[in-house]
Amino acid sequence: MLKIFVIVFSFRLSEIALNLFIQKEKYMQFISKLFVIVLILTSSVVSAQKKNILKLDISSPIMRTANVSFEHQTKERSSFVIGGLYQDQSDGFASSYITRVAITPEFRYYMGKYNAPEGIYLSMFARYQYMEALEQIYVGYDPITYMTIYDYNKRNINTGGVGMSFGYQRIFQDKISIDVNFGTIWNSGDTRVSTSEPFVEAPNEAFRPYVGYFVRTGVAVGFLF
Repeated sequence: MLKIFVIVFSFRLSEIALNLFIQKEKYMQFISKLFVIVLILTSSVVSAQKKNILKLDISSPIMRTANVSFEHQTKERSSFVIGGLYQDQSDGFASSYITRVAITPEFRYYMGKYNAPEGIYLSMFARYQYMEALEQIYVGYDPITYMTIYDYNKRNINTGGVGMSFGYQRIFQDKISIDVNFGTIWNSGDTRVSTSEPFVEAPNEAFRPYVGYFVRTGVAVGFLF
């Protein structure tokens, strides 16, 4: 009787062990499949990571200027930005009415704990701009009407410039960006003495402050895609 009990118990124990082994195999297969699915999904998310930002400078309208830019992440810590601006005839900072168009290619290097395009960055950029100005010229004084007489001279100029700036860009929910920057720029065209008109000491005064040294600052809102 005892032998029969031992045989039955051994058989039952072997059956349990076999079931456990089969269940373990199924469990391992399930884990393996789940791991593969997670790996595929992770790879898809990484490959679909948003690397482009289209931005609009919301501080530019103060100076009656439209300023848009496009940023593309090139490496883990760097990005390339191309910007364009248009300013209509406005006296803003200048002493004359200026219309200008500018194109600004820019390289950014992101520092700190975040990778591009988020965090603190240092940028170096170049700029080409075309400007037209209505320069106010003093003509004389009318003693009868007691009025000062002025005339306007329309001029244009092409300039090139280089500069650098520091900034900080924050990404919200992988959709919206806020970009704040401040720096300096030097533009050509800051001629002190005219070679064609020797008596004119600052012939491009009408284009100031957009010739010579000037600040470059902005606050932009962007959309990631």
